[in-house]
Amino acid sequence: MKVSLTTTTTWWLLLSLSCYQLACYANQIDNLNRLINSKKSRNPQRTEPWTDQSKVRNVMSPVDIGPQEGMMEADKIKTLPGQPEGVDFDQYAGYLTVDPKAGRALFYYFVESPQSSSSKPLVLWLNG
Repeated sequence: MKVSLTTTTTWWLLLSLSCYQLACYANQIDNLNRLINSKKSRNPQRTEPWTDQSKVRNVMSPVDIGPQEGMMEADKIKTLPGQPEGVDFDQYAGYLTVDPKAGRALFYYFVESPQSSSSKPLVLWLNG
């Protein structure tokens, strides 16, 4: 009985793939644990504190609060691109000055809840 070359090649390929699968048998948890442990061994945790607490001074930085009259209405957004007409909530966006001398500010976007806003949780998005 003569066996063709393609049949022999196919059997060798299947045998090789099944051996490879058995040798590499691991589930995702094993692979994830192996990855985490390899990163831990290369980058050991640093246990020293970020700052020397004896050098930290308890000095409060001055807070600069500018005039607030009309600021809420100036930051109110009428509509956003792609937003449906007639939304029943107010939305505001603007900048909160953090350090006026350095010119640092945080961008914020705030949306009021249309129903019972006093009992709804507040989510304020700040991006600096």
